[in-house]
Amino acid sequence: MRSRPRGPLPALVLTLVLGGRAGAEAPADAPPRALACLSKWYAVEPVKVDGAWHARLGAATYPWDDGKAKSFEEKLASPDLEDTFSIPYTPGPIAPVTRENEDPGRIRFDPLFHATYGGSAQKVDVVVIDFLGQKLKVHRKAAPAFERVAKRLSAARVKDPSLKPYLTKLGGTFNWRKIANTNRQSAHSYGVSIDLNTARSHYWEWAKPKEPVRWANRIPQVIVDAFEAEGFIWGGRWYHYDTMHFEYRPELLDPACK
Repeated sequence: MRSRPRGPLPALVLTLVLGGRAGAEAPADAPPRALACLSKWYAVEPVKVDGAWHARLGAATYPWDDGKAKSFEEKLASPDLEDTFSIPYTPGPIAPVTRENEDPGRIRFDPLFHATYGGSAQKVDVVVIDFLGQKLKVHRKAAPAFERVAKRLSAARVKDPSLKPYLTKLGGTFNWRKIANTNRQSAHSYGVSIDLNTARSHYWEWAKPKEPVRWANRIPQVIVDAFEAEGFIWGGRWYHYDTMHFEYRPELLDPACK
């Protein structure tokens, strides 16, 4: 079982993983495709319990599908692992997000992150990296992905100096905390997220009036492309937009997990 996050897999490797051709169906007794794929990126083992697929995370076991019908808010508050894949993440050209609650990646299953990255501030294995001349604290397992993004952005900044203001005065990385105005753990708690310059960003909670939600963004395409190429999702793909926010979620960008 491989639990260490890595960069996106080459197309040839993905083809082999899927049984020789893209889109191949899994054997009848195989775990759900997304659950099997998670084991490439996280400390999870698919297991069957009483005939139903579960995820073993350390000493605990959780159902892949808890069988409950849920609203979007209920998925945010109390998801199962299957719920985290319920809204597909689509990279590519930046476009306004107008469909209500189209928030791919906002649904997180905390036990998965606890098992892989640490279940308390003291257990998160934080290292300091150089990110475009700024010292940042990130999780050791995600550090290589952050460094690859920095290399891409450094090259892009040389070609286009106008990118520099977005990539200075970064908003932060590791910080064990709850998401503002919620009881849900922030992805920053695990050292897998980064906020860009807040002065160049938009966040739906800052908008006046806050309702109805009206998507806004200033982050350039080339910055988004650099992060997505290395397995990071972007909060600008959300109806409840958070354009400064990038989060290492390689499973949502891996075609084998869909």
